[in-house]
Amino acid sequence: MKRIFGLAALGLTALATACATSSTSGQMAANVGPDGEPLVCRSIQITGTRFPQKECKTAEAWEQYDAYTNDNAKESTDKFQRVNSGAATQAGG
Repeated sequence: MKRIFGLAALGLTALATACATSSTSGQMAANVGPDGEPLVCRSIQITGTRFPQKECKTAEAWEQYDAYTNDNAKESTDKFQRVNSGAATQAGG
């Protein structure tokens, strides 16, 4: 009985070591871009699913992405306010 537990413990130790080693080396490679720049990862919520998607980009690419999405949000808000306000909505017809 002790022999079985000993073998099981040895197997679990080897499995844990293998998982930790491959995750660490894969994580190091995944956090560096093709030009050697560090990558920043974010969880992006996708419409239609509960599960976020992990997306990694450089800091400069994230700044461009944020500016693009903020501009789109501002344009959508401005368009909605232009169409749904003013004298045309109060003319009754």
